Amino acid sequence: MNRLKIRPPSKASMIVLAGMAVVAVLVVLFQMQNPMDYEIYSSESIHYDKGTVTAVTAQSLEQEPAPSNRLLGTQTVEVKMKNGQYKDQTITIENVLSTTHNIQVKPGQSVIVKVDSPQNAQPYFTIYNYDRTIGIVAIVALFFLLLMVVGRRKGVKSMLGLAFTLFLVVGLLLPMIYQGYSPILSSLLVAVLVTLAAMLLLNGPSKKTLVAILSTGAGLVISAALYGVFTAILHLSGYQMEQVEDLLLVSQNTGLKIGQVLFVGVLISSLGAVMDMTMSIASSLYEMKQVSPGVTKGQLVKSGMAIGRDMIGTMCETLILAFVGTALTTMLVLVSYGIQFDQLLSSDYIAIELLHAVTGSMAVVLSVPATALLSGMFFAKSAGKS
Repeated sequence: MNRLKIRPPSKASMIVLAGMAVVAVLVVLFQMQNPMDYEIYSSESIHYDKGTVTAVTAQSLEQEPAPSNRLLGTQTVEVKMKNGQYKDQTITIENVLSTTHNIQVKPGQSVIVKVDSPQNAQPYFTIYNYDRTIGIVAIVALFFLLLMVVGRRKGVKSMLGLAFTLFLVVGLLLPMIYQGYSPILSSLLVAVLVTLAAMLLLNGPSKKTLVAILSTGAGLVISAALYGVFTAILHLSGYQMEQVEDLLLVSQNTGLKIGQVLFVGVLISSLGAVMDMTMSIASSLYEMKQVSPGVTKGQLVKSGMAIGRDMIGTMCETLILAFVGTALTTMLVLVSYGIQFDQLLSSDYIAIELLHAVTGSMAVVLSVPATALLSGMFFAKSAGKS
């Protein structure tokens, strides 16, 4: 019986992984030197601990009218705590089911309990939410399993690249912005690190990788330039974002530069689409050159533009629909307020969402000629190895 052969990582992959490890260590050291100590709302008496419902001793529930058909009322439940100050103790909780907080529980269910235990007072327990830890871990594990099964070695590399990207965003970008570093420079630094890691890990050092990296850099420059123009036209800054009141409190204590935060969202949201576009075109043109070594620079550029045109429509639609999907709930609320069209069009919310969607889409569109031209320049020189 044939056995599945697992090839060891290449030398280039090992070098890239080593570089990612070094960056990860530097990020951890940065976190240790720059802890995010300031919190707007903090209470040492409140903790969120895990527990298991052992019994529902009483309940008074009524069904809400259609279409929701949810149950409203109260449940008296007993919960055995799994961790925290009351570990292994069984506590009784009055669980209130309302239209906005509807956590109906049953015996054997894992929950998160909000424990409020101030000094010199009786502790107060409430059911905060379902314990979704196992479900989230299972879904993420299934996603990674599919990546490995379908993508094989590329899938594993994609998984590592995605984990590294999330690590940089959470471990480096957010702390830098929170601590008062320039959001623009911080986001550009993270974007460069993400691009280098993703491109080199997935494709190794080659001409097509170099073209994709340079093209992505051009796309980021285009995105930054468009951001500057569009924010000036629309009179936008970070001060029009939601929850800016809380950010103002943070800014007073940490130096957070609110005005530049909007740029970070625009850059990060367009980065993935630009990387996808540039690598797809660069890879296609590189393979074309290998199959037909006699193809000229002009033919490569023309083919690159043709490939890009085929991808532009679906890519831009993907970006626009992604932002529409995230904005759907808010738009429904605005409709319920009877908001007028001119009022809606001139609102800060629509302007910011438009900025995100259109800036990212235009960066994708303009990265097509950049990738085609760079591919023509680099690939037309030789037909040999990359």
